[in-house]
Amino acid sequence: MLAPIKRFIGIPILSLQTGSELAKTSDVIIDPRKLKVVALRVSGNRLDHTESVLHPEDIREISDLGIIVDNSDQLMSTEGLVRLQEIIDFGFVLEGVHIEDDQHRKLGTVKDYAIDPESFFVQQLYIQPPFVRSLSITALVVHRSQIISVTNRKIIVKSDAVKEKVSEKTAATSLVNPFRAPVPTQPETKDL
Repeated sequence: MLAPIKRFIGIPILSLQTGSELAKTSDVIIDPRKLKVVALRVSGNRLDHTESVLHPEDIREISDLGIIVDNSDQLMSTEGLVRLQEIIDFGFVLEGVHIEDDQHRKLGTVKDYAIDPESFFVQQLYIQPPFVRSLSITALVVHRSQIISVTNRKIIVKSDAVKEKVSEKTAATSLVNPFRAPVPTQPETKDL
């Protein structure tokens, strides 16, 4: 089951060893090459390092109480983590990235996204359409399989693969008004 990314921000990280809160999550680090959350930034008074992270592989369980880890050793400093530092240097932030289809039509910007809590891969993007399109469409949904390429500035998707959520205004115009007389329809004629 997919989970919105906001479910992982600002929640406590609990130690299974001591039963106490170690820190709270503050942000995610996404690898744009794989479109995967590779680490969660953490902050708190009990941390030994100012910039600490938690790798998804070190999470024992995600519960209603928060994220449960074995002990404080799973919260690591970013110093010395060469591969992670390379991803941090990309400066990739998924929210606000522009979305275009392969026909170069602008679809909008990423408003939110959902991940698979087992693998931490980004599975769906929720797109806020431009103002003019937002009058008829409230949101667009793009699945991971529909993405062609990802850069810091834009994501290109297949043109026929984007699902549209029709706004309530447009849906209301397609309803039948019960107070109007129905337009008479002509009976079908059949050839014998």
